[in-house]
Amino acid sequence: MQAYAAKLIELIESKAESIAKQWAADVMKHDRTPSYHSLPNDMVIEQGTDFYRLFRRMSLAENSYDEAKTFSWKYAEDFYRKKIPLHEAIYALMLMRRHLWLYAEFQGTFVTALEKQQAVESLNRTILLFDYVSYQVIEKYQELIIGSVERRLGAIKTLMMTGPIGGKGSTYKVGLMTIFLLVACILTYHYHATLKTEDIFTHLFYIPVILASIWWGKKGIFAAIFLGVLILTSHALFLTGIPISGDVVRAIMFVVIGGVIGWLMEGIKKLEELY
Repeated sequence: MQAYAAKLIELIESKAESIAKQWAADVMKHDRTPSYHSLPNDMVIEQGTDFYRLFRRMSLAENSYDEAKTFSWKYAEDFYRKKIPLHEAIYALMLMRRHLWLYAEFQGTFVTALEKQQAVESLNRTILLFDYVSYQVIEKYQELIIGSVERRLGAIKTLMMTGPIGGKGSTYKVGLMTIFLLVACILTYHYHATLKTEDIFTHLFYIPVILASIWWGKKGIFAAIFLGVLILTSHALFLTGIPISGDVVRAIMFVVIGGVIGWLMEGIKKLEELY
């Protein structure tokens, strides 16, 4: 079997560029790999050539799985940066394998019945190596996606007080929100009862409204409801001579903004859990 495996390896290595050109011509017009259609022809050929030349090292290496990473990680990174969808990148690998064997058949590498029978063992080895590469590409692609999501959610996750804070995060959130709401009560009493004005101090209330929605999602709307009820009740008690319509609008806006942000945060959390 080793003689026939070596025969296939030598063919692939010596004709790497020729096989890669046939693969590139196919993948750049195939209807299942549309993202490849706009890529530079030389770049696609170079990628195919790199893989076919790596085939010998993968085949002869003591640890073929580790040797495959030389190609598969770079392959995943290159096409992730070019925004090639994962399913297209994997299908392109399938075409690589197909063109390898089509070329071997076309060249009459395995002629006799015995050679063809023993070539099946070489085929099994080839399939195994391609399986290694496919698995590693998917693994690396997923790692890159998760890293991208983590970076893009970095600021939000900081506001969410997740990560390093760990289990104490919930206690800190409750403590901070209690302080915010207590300050809101003091400000409301001061402006309504002492100064007898409905000044724009209520704009500060958007801070606890937004933070509550970020921290607790849809449940955070209760902070908005509390603040809305607070200013309406206080207005009714201390500002009897001033129309309440302004505070009604403010209370409604607290609830609307809290609800919208809470709904968005629920979606972001589900997306993060998915990745």
